[in-house]
Amino acid sequence: MIITAIVLAIAAAFCLALGTHFQQYAVATMSPGRRRQATWFTGLGLMGMVTVLNVVALGLGPVAIVQPIGALSLVFAAFIGRRYFGLHLNAPLLISIGVTLFGVFAFVSTSARFTHELVTTESSITTLLSVLVALSVFGALFVFSTAGHIPRVIMTGLIFGTVAAATHVLARTVVTTGLPGFDGPDGKWWWVLAAVALASAVGFWLVQTAYASGPAETVLAGLTVIDPIVAVIIGGALFGEYTGLTPGAVLLLVLAGAGGITGVWMLSKFHPRSLNSRTAATSETPSASLQNHLNKQGVRS
Repeated sequence: MIITAIVLAIAAAFCLALGTHFQQYAVATMSPGRRRQATWFTGLGLMGMVTVLNVVALGLGPVAIVQPIGALSLVFAAFIGRRYFGLHLNAPLLISIGVTLFGVFAFVSTSARFTHELVTTESSITTLLSVLVALSVFGALFVFSTAGHIPRVIMTGLIFGTVAAATHVLARTVVTTGLPGFDGPDGKWWWVLAAVALASAVGFWLVQTAYASGPAETVLAGLTVIDPIVAVIIGGALFGEYTGLTPGAVLLLVLAGAGGITGVWMLSKFHPRSLNSRTAATSETPSASLQNHLNKQGVRS
């Protein structure tokens, strides 16, 4: 089953990369034309496919193995961007992707050695439900805030990581006990399912604002690093899925997580789109800067 889960997760990573590029392109151009709408809906369809593939994969394999495979979407995205969107694969960009992938897979290889079958209790289900609702509220507030690109990516990663952990728990419950297991302690499984749907909707809404404020590769990097880290933490803290971690393993997890986050930061700094934006900003003359400010205020020279 684990092999099948890995294959499905790889397919989901490809759909994620392609769908992200389509949606980022449609959102960034902000064109009302039918072509842009078709591009956005194509991306939406691919994102739906990602959800289906990930749900099945999370039901068949441990979240510490399945979820980080999404980091492969960075590789797929780089080549898709080069082939169809004119992305220049410069050395800093490739190094940033490499650092991100190394951090993610180091995190996976360490956490996977301590994987156990999850154990659910009424308390753990209630806590998971509370976290999902709280993140949905904070995520909705982020949509309307003045937060920049990276904070939006981080918040989206927190939401989707928690959704992935909850989806894994729900899917494993169905696989091991069947649909009657959804009744759970006090029927809370149905509330968790509803909270997963709410958090997913908020996360999808928030990620659209991230597409509009930065490159697709940065969004993917943030999600594929933060997502599995959050999912593993929730699986271990609430459901005992990762037990017996040695001090050395904890140190490796911390270093791997820091490496992945460093890779995301590098991507945000060295992506050609970010470099071009900074170059344009620094090359603007004082008079042009003043005129742009006056134009925003409605004043003409």
